[in-house]
Amino acid sequence: MNLTVAEYAKHFDMALHLQSSKEEDIRAHARAARSAGVAACYTNSFWTPVVAEELRGSDVRVGTAISFPYGCTSTDMKFAEIEEGIRLGATAVDMVINIGRLREGDDEFTRREVEGLVERTRGTALSKVIFEVCFLTDEEIARLTRICSDAGVDYVKTATGSQGFPTEAQVQVMRDNITNDNTKLKVSGVPRTFTMPATLWMIEQLGVSLIGTRSAASLVQQYAAHLGTN
Repeated sequence: MNLTVAEYAKHFDMALHLQSSKEEDIRAHARAARSAGVAACYTNSFWTPVVAEELRGSDVRVGTAISFPYGCTSTDMKFAEIEEGIRLGATAVDMVINIGRLREGDDEFTRREVEGLVERTRGTALSKVIFEVCFLTDEEIARLTRICSDAGVDYVKTATGSQGFPTEAQVQVMRDNITNDNTKLKVSGVPRTFTMPATLWMIEQLGVSLIGTRSAASLVQQYAAHLGTN
């Protein structure tokens, strides 16, 4: 696979979810994402208008995280947060599922939340569902992937990056249970710093379309240096 720097950059969502972040930190993060030309720049919902301002006129999506990182707010609160985020300029929305409900086998509850995300983002923003696979069995991962892809979610995402790193086998289970051509894979997790060779391997060998990491801008710089284009 011979990716240009621009093509490589579009395989990354660049996220900053530090509780201690000040506005100047968020603005610097958004400017770095814009300069690197990544797919999207993510923060928690409070900072969405700031990111939207910094990214205005670029092709980098404004990302917001819903019920992040635990997924245990009420369904109504999740939907309100999605609607507010879109109103404030979000064009990509990552929602954490209620992991406990899924583990209890309440697929109807999970389906209702996922379908609500798709309904509220359709035509306006990309929809992404965060699994947190470190808490799930392979059967649960497979079931959740089918629920998401049946609902028309744009991306299924392995983890929040706050709990555990997905294994290759878990990513494979997700890929094998996608039921339509429109749902793609996003990988994120601990550690937050990926190496450039590891990202290329995930893209080429695991069929990963997006990688969520705070290190995206640095990785794009490394790749440009690797190609001798910087």
